[in-house]
Amino acid sequence: MPEYKGKRSTVTFPVELYEEIASMAKHETRTVSQMVVVLCQEAIAKRRAFQEEKDKEDK
Repeated sequence: MPEYKGKRSTVTFPVELYEEIASMAKHETRTVSQMVVVLCQEAIAKRRAFQEEKDKEDK
């Protein structure tokens, strides 16, 4: 298996949010860490798309 070369960070989640992420991770057969990465990737993609759309409207 290839070595993962990501950056590590410590994040403290509110209990309710952590439980929701853990539930999603279990449903998708992922670790909580993997689920956080997926959710961040999705959020960043959505934000970029929103910003690109906003930039088009501003022109």
